[in-house]
Amino acid sequence: MEYPLVWVLILVLLNFTTGVSGQVVVPSMNPLAVGSNVTLNLVPQSPINIGTWSYETTIIVLFYPGGSSVSTSYQGRVSFNRSSSELSISSLQLNDSGRYTVQGMEPVLKAVVTLSVQEPISNVTLRANATDLVELNDTSIFTCSVSSGTSLSYRWLNGSSEVTASDRVWLGGGNSTLTIVSVTRHDEGPFRCEVINGISNGTSQPIGLNVRYGPSNLTMMVVPEMTIGHTAYKTGSDIILSCSAQSKPTESYKWRFNEAFLNEQSPQLSLQNTRENQTGSYACLAYNNVTLRYATLTTMIKIVEPISAVSLNRDGKPPILDQSFTLRCEVTGPVDYIHWLMNGQLISLNNRTFFSTGNKTMVINPIQFSDSGEYLCEAFNAVSNLTSMTYKLVVNFGPERSAMTSPDIAMTGHSVTFNCSASSQPPSQFSWFFNGSQVAAGSAYETGPLTLASHGDYTCVAFNNITGKNSTVSKMLTVVDPVTMAMVKVMGAQPIADNLFTLTCDTAGTIYSIQWMRNGWSLFADNRTDFSMNDNTLTFNSVQDSDNGDYQCFASNPLSNMTSPYYKLIVNYGPERPVIMSPDVAMTGHIMTFKCSASSQPPSQFSWFFNGSQVATGSVYETGPLTLASHGDYTCVAFNNITVRNSTVSKMLTVVATVTMTIVKVIGAQPILNERFSLTCGTTGTVYSIQWMRNGWPLYASNRTDFSTNNNTLTFNSVQHSDKGDYQCSASNPFSNMTSPYYKLIVNYGPEMPIITGPALGETGHNVTFNCSASSQPFSQFSWFFNGSQVATGSKYETGPLTLASHGNYTCVAFNNITVRNSTVSKMLTVVETVTMTIVKVIGAQPTLNKRFSLTCGSTGTVYSIQWMRNGWPLYASNRTDFSMNNNTLTLNSVQHSDNGDYQCSASNPLSNMTSPEYRLIVNYGPEMPIITGPALGETGHSVTFNCSASSQPPSHFSWLFNGSQVATGSAFETGPLTLASHGDYTCVAFNNITVRNSTVSKMLTVVETVTMTIVKVIGAQPTLKETFSLTCETTGTVYSIHWMKNSWPLYADNRTEFSINNNTLTFNSVQHSDNGDYQCSASNPLSNMTSPEYRLIVNYGPEMPIITGPALGETGHNVTFNCSASSQPLSQFSWFFNGSQVATGSAFETGPLTLASHGKYTCVAFNNITCRNSTVSKILTVVAPITSVSISTGETQVIEGDSFTMTCNIVGDPSSIHWWKNLTLVHLDNRTQVSFDNRTLTFNPVQYSSYGEYQCMARNSVSNRTSNRYTLLVNYGPKQPVIAAAPIAETEQRVTFNCSASSQPPSQFSWFFNGSQVATGSVYETGPLTLASHGEYTCVAFNNATGRNSTVSRMLTVIEAIKSVMVKRNKTPISSDNLTLTCDVTGRYDTIYWMKDNLSLVLNNTLNSDITISNNSLHFSPVKVSNDGNYQCVATNLFGPHTSPKYQLLVNYGPLGVNVSGPGLVVIGSMISVNLKCSADSRPTSEYRWKHNNQSLPATGPLMAVGVSLKNAGIYTCVAKNSLTNISMSKTISLDVNGHSPAPPFQSRVGLMLMGLVALSLPLINH
Repeated sequence: MEYPLVWVLILVLLNFTTGVSGQVVVPSMNPLAVGSNVTLNLVPQSPINIGTWSYETTIIVLFYPGGSSVSTSYQGRVSFNRSSSELSISSLQLNDSGRYTVQGMEPVLKAVVTLSVQEPISNVTLRANATDLVELNDTSIFTCSVSSGTSLSYRWLNGSSEVTASDRVWLGGGNSTLTIVSVTRHDEGPFRCEVINGISNGTSQPIGLNVRYGPSNLTMMVVPEMTIGHTAYKTGSDIILSCSAQSKPTESYKWRFNEAFLNEQSPQLSLQNTRENQTGSYACLAYNNVTLRYATLTTMIKIVEPISAVSLNRDGKPPILDQSFTLRCEVTGPVDYIHWLMNGQLISLNNRTFFSTGNKTMVINPIQFSDSGEYLCEAFNAVSNLTSMTYKLVVNFGPERSAMTSPDIAMTGHSVTFNCSASSQPPSQFSWFFNGSQVAAGSAYETGPLTLASHGDYTCVAFNNITGKNSTVSKMLTVVDPVTMAMVKVMGAQPIADNLFTLTCDTAGTIYSIQWMRNGWSLFADNRTDFSMNDNTLTFNSVQDSDNGDYQCFASNPLSNMTSPYYKLIVNYGPERPVIMSPDVAMTGHIMTFKCSASSQPPSQFSWFFNGSQVATGSVYETGPLTLASHGDYTCVAFNNITVRNSTVSKMLTVVATVTMTIVKVIGAQPILNERFSLTCGTTGTVYSIQWMRNGWPLYASNRTDFSTNNNTLTFNSVQHSDKGDYQCSASNPFSNMTSPYYKLIVNYGPEMPIITGPALGETGHNVTFNCSASSQPFSQFSWFFNGSQVATGSKYETGPLTLASHGNYTCVAFNNITVRNSTVSKMLTVVETVTMTIVKVIGAQPTLNKRFSLTCGSTGTVYSIQWMRNGWPLYASNRTDFSMNNNTLTLNSVQHSDNGDYQCSASNPLSNMTSPEYRLIVNYGPEMPIITGPALGETGHSVTFNCSASSQPPSHFSWLFNGSQVATGSAFETGPLTLASHGDYTCVAFNNITVRNSTVSKMLTVVETVTMTIVKVIGAQPTLKETFSLTCETTGTVYSIHWMKNSWPLYADNRTEFSINNNTLTFNSVQHSDNGDYQCSASNPLSNMTSPEYRLIVNYGPEMPIITGPALGETGHNVTFNCSASSQPLSQFSWFFNGSQVATGSAFETGPLTLASHGKYTCVAFNNITCRNSTVSKILTVVAPITSVSISTGETQVIEGDSFTMTCNIVGDPSSIHWWKNLTLVHLDNRTQVSFDNRTLTFNPVQYSSYGEYQCMARNSVSNRTSNRYTLLVNYGPKQPVIAAAPIAETEQRVTFNCSASSQPPSQFSWFFNGSQVATGSVYETGPLTLASHGEYTCVAFNNATGRNSTVSRMLTVIEAIKSVMVKRNKTPISSDNLTLTCDVTGRYDTIYWMKDNLSLVLNNTLNSDITISNNSLHFSPVKVSNDGNYQCVATNLFGPHTSPKYQLLVNYGPLGVNVSGPGLVVIGSMISVNLKCSADSRPTSEYRWKHNNQSLPATGPLMAVGVSLKNAGIYTCVAKNSLTNISMSKTISLDVNGHSPAPPFQSRVGLMLMGLVALSLPLINH
């Protein structure tokens, strides 16, 4: 370290390495244990030639080329590996913790790591201030300590869960203490503390807490629970009250009845065979003799006798409409209230309904129909409710509102049934009269087969034999004959367009009306259509095409109708609107087809004429190959041989020749910028028009562009750059066209706008390169001149190494040997020298706070400017900072702490700059603001350490004075063990030997002694309830204050509690139970405190509130146990007395087997031998005998609906009540269901199916109840309501299945009849294949062999002839624009046919389907179009329903349309091997493709063709698309231009060509 070079290197290194490199320092371990070793590795490894390792601000090792130097304080402990730059340190101590830095100058780097040296943890110990605690009273304090270890952190665990701070949980002493305030039962642990530092950890042994708590969450359960809707228990009930609470230790219990204690100390109180005098308030008291806490819960028990019987009876005469009626409710047992119900709804008082006092009678006056229903009365008390049997009230009245149902009109030969009804109670009797003469009796009357004499008046008379009233109703019956025939017939001539035409409707039978229909829609008269007076004749005044259709007439009367078969009307007309279909223009050599059509019925015949001469007959005429002589007028004559009319139409055909060649040629000189230039279009063939194009877009005349009269010449008046491009001309006539190959126009010009690129500034010794360019076609030639003398040719010029003589003007001349023009440009080059050195130097004295200080910047080389920086940021002049004129000197007028930093200067010119190494400025100052840290209070026998510090540069020296005398030097001062003489003033003096200044600070230390003992003692007698009692706190040591606590909570004086003057005595003026608890006193001074052990205070009292628990009702032969308890401290002794005689001692007394003599009064006496007091409580026991058996018996084995049936309840024992149950619900009594007077028998008269169910009877008395086994009542009935399930209509050859069912018990047996003859048995009957003879009535007879009854139901089956198949057929292959007919082929008889398309009904009256018509069973397309594509079906219907054909998919063939050819218009030889031409056309089916080259057929077929790239393959390519089905062909051409060779393509392009060639191999290659 004695070499000056070393210190220079350090200075340079610290000023140079300002940034952080990509390396980091990685220690072999961190943190580390005391005494261990560590290696600091540089990652990635990098040898450093010049650098340092340092700790904080201390250099450990300095290394440089050829050697290294280790600091004296680290010698023997560190080693340095030069190749990897790693540093190893051994025997680490605590003070080795801190920041380690490696810095390098060569290479430049800086990396930092912080090490932590720690002492391992040992002997983790956990202590608690107490472990036996009372919930919410006590506080638990845990203290965690270790024998050794540093950098400690603490973690507390309760079981496996971590403890965190909260309002009850406090962590103190750096988390080394855990305080739990007001412990709860959940704080029992076990608790552990875990101590951790970076190198070790340890866990204490667990400590658990014993937390006593309760009683809390006191609950009471009463068994059995009260029945829903009841507010009391029935007399004789056995009731158990159970009490439970959460408590530790286990709580004790007492019970109170009506505020008097019972002799029961268990958690359960049993009330047996309860009586009404046991109604009252029951309280459960729970007590914890450790926490000295009580909890109380009270419930009310009410005992009431139940209602035993309720009946409802009529009082007086039966209910008569508009008269008074009375019902009476009779109840056995106590009644709180009575409800009346009608049909299950409560009855309320109104102006017709009255109730007697107590609701026992109900009067309705007057009674109305609305009063009919089922009435009940329901009696209630607190424990029971009982409902009477149902009384069904039916109001007698009538007859009223007589009514007759029957048809108003009927057909001869049919029978008619009349039904008569009237509203009446009881039901009316009926008589029938025809035209005044009686013909029958009963509610229904059926006539025989009707004749016209059966027409007349039918009368029904209804009579009520109770009310003596009758009511009459009459009805008129009209008899008519049926309609039997309707037919449409033609009157006169067949229908001719615009002529008169008449149809008539021929009928048989009585006709009321005739209706005409066309295509299923009704017809009405209009200006062309008339009907005769009776509608039987339809006349068309001028029949038209629009009258075509299917006509029917519909004849009817009120009972029958008939529709005629269809008459199809087709009107003859035409021919009209003849049309010729053919092109207007055609090419020579082609064949033309003309098609002629006309609207006509029947279809027309056709003749063809060319220029007036007949040439053919028929609707189609095809010419031979056309010539120019084929040009002329073609005429079609349409003739109708029915109407003897004709109609003529003509068409002119024009014939033309084909264009075969076009090419673009240059006229005159090549194109020169701003000069005139012309192109001409050479053609072969007849040309109608020529169009010019540039780059594929049409060209139009402008102010610089003219076209000749026939457009074959294009002239540029002044050709410009913008005229460059690929030019074509296209020649065409109506049938052909041809586009020329491309002519590429390139305009010669220039040179223009020459420019020189290169530097404007050069550095001596360096070369400079200039580049010259100019816009020119063709490219320019270049010459270079320096200061007027030529120095080089070519577009680029490079100088030699520059000197100051190289400064000057460089000129470039560009020359175009085509335009014989030149253009010149110049550039000035300036040459300068380089800046080579800068350094910061100090001028004058070192920097001192508040003094003047200057730095200068030394430099070598031409310097244009100097910039000063501090810590890498630019410096600017301020009120304390000045710069010299040339900026080379920096002066700080009054240097401050804020001026500390790394200073640099930077010197520069336009081509170079250099920044100096850093100069580190540190300002000397101080000492300032000295402070002493250490305690203000000390304890005798302990040592105290004071630390002194001051702000100073360099650091200060320190001296210590005690009461004015020096006692030590250094920043820290530790006293010996303190005595009271150590009390006084301690002074620290800080001194700076550079500034020769000092600064002083003092601190006062106070010394005190320790509190060593506290204990609670009793003064006088032990604690007795309501007497005076005192405690005193005895202490040793200096005591400043005393505090009293109960159950760890502070105590304060009140009206019963007093403290002495110095707080050492606690006096209770009248001690109470609430004073029980653990008492402590705490004595303290400023440095110590001590809390006494707990003194447990328990107050003596009692006995109080004795109670007896046990049943109030006992059963003969059973034992009963009574328990007696009383509240007492200490516990009471007990004696038992029966009817005044002592029978036992102890808290529990058990009787022997009970007899009726055991009935009486049981008394318990509780005695406290400490207080010499006693307390007495008694209980009455009632003894009764039980019911032992209950069963149901019946007399019958079979129960049939409508018969009477009785069940009997057989009982062993003496019941107080009997109840009947059905399906676990009380039996509902009504006028069919009755019980005997004592409820022992249940009778159904008559029994119904609704009586079915499971029955039980239940007998009970005050000590027992029993229920019989279930008896299942199964009622036989039926058959009822037979039903046949089957289709009402079917087709021949089908099978039909009939299913018959009826309600019956047991299930019915079934027989089947067809038209009166039996055909099968069983519930299901399946016919054979149906014929028309299968039509008729099918009858099912259901029979029950148990009831001997049967029931019959019939159903009519209609059989029609079947449709066997439906199929769609076409008349020919569908081709667009041709006519097409689809026919619906039906096998079998059908009523109607309709058509569907794509699953939807076909609608013909819209625009989309305007060319579709329907006639009979055919669908006509005139013509068929692609839009008609779809899935077609026809549907044939009969009465059974629709029959749909399979789908016929109509796909209309067409095309080709819109032929398109794609491919490149221009290719260059060598850029690719072949090109692809692609042809496409819209066609169905897909077109066939053929290719032509310059009108010559090629062998290639298909839509894709590959053409080899060569000059001979250039030209016009034509694709011909042909549809073999429609026989239509269309073509499209494309022009392919091929240019000469291009340079060889780059490698990537050659690879692309190879791939294109591989693709071309798979296509037809044209190379001819």
